[in-house]
Amino acid sequence: MSKQANPTVIGGFVLGALGLVVVAVLVFTSGAWMRERVQMVTYFDTTVQGLNLGSQVLFEGVPVGQVTDIGVDYVPARESFRIPVRYEIWPRQLHILGVEDDADIPVLLHQLVEKQGLRAKLESVSFVTGQYVITLGLSPDAPPRSFPMDPKGPVQVPPTPATRDQLQELFRSVDVVELVASATGSLRQLEALLGSPELKSALKNLDDTLQGTEVLLTELNGKLGPLLQNIDRTVTQYGELADAIETQVKPLAQVIEQRISAVSTDLSSLARGIDANITPVATAAIRALDDTAAAMRAVTSLAGEGSETRYELSRLLSEATRAASSLRALADYLERHPEALIQGKR
Repeated sequence: MSKQANPTVIGGFVLGALGLVVVAVLVFTSGAWMRERVQMVTYFDTTVQGLNLGSQVLFEGVPVGQVTDIGVDYVPARESFRIPVRYEIWPRQLHILGVEDDADIPVLLHQLVEKQGLRAKLESVSFVTGQYVITLGLSPDAPPRSFPMDPKGPVQVPPTPATRDQLQELFRSVDVVELVASATGSLRQLEALLGSPELKSALKNLDDTLQGTEVLLTELNGKLGPLLQNIDRTVTQYGELADAIETQVKPLAQVIEQRISAVSTDLSSLARGIDANITPVATAAIRALDDTAAAMRAVTSLAGEGSETRYELSRLLSEATRAASSLRALADYLERHPEALIQGKR
């Protein structure tokens, strides 16, 4: 008979398998089931090709969440489609500081959308694989949101156009038919220009001009050799002249230097002689000035106010004046009566 299975062993194997499954789930999901999450949504009006479930949500290049759902909505009022992309962010990965209660995080995100311009954008991860991610960023200059905010629902973040959407819009705005027609017309005009007689004539004139220039350059090249030789000889002669001038100038400079040295010596001797003789001359001049001053003082005392000499001189001058008057009167009388010299005064 076969041995009956032990229920304890079977239960242990089952519990071990469940534990391995739980560990595997935690490892391969990086603990995503145990993370705190904030639900967010963005409605795109353009294609989201390349964006898949589980694609990363980045903020300034840092992974902060992942895409959880992608759908398609039809809006009858506008008769258009929109693509809602729902994703979640992890507050612990985002490191929102100063928030203790997780219930306040959606309020803070609403404020970032309202006041700081929090926007979502599709960015390419690789041009080869065509994969896209959602990037969140602040754009203070972005236009305000055009929808009401639902405080109880997921945080709704307005989109911004992706680079490929801008390129597609640019390509749509370009009229390819008109562009091709314009290019074709330009090519035809270029072909007509290349085949025109005027261009051929201009090319022929250019060829003639180039040939004439080549002949002129050849002649100049032939004449340039002798000219360069003459210039070389002239430079050589100038060098010889400079050497000769230098040979003549050096002795002259030495003679001038010797003469200047001699003149400097003579001037030094003359200055010393003048310095030696000027003191006696100055002393004699001072004595002569003292004697002159004494003589002037003596003259001043003789001719001073109230002196006897001055009184005598005054009397002498008075007598001389009267004598001169008498002589003048006599001369006048003799001039009128010259016979008085013979007959005498009557």
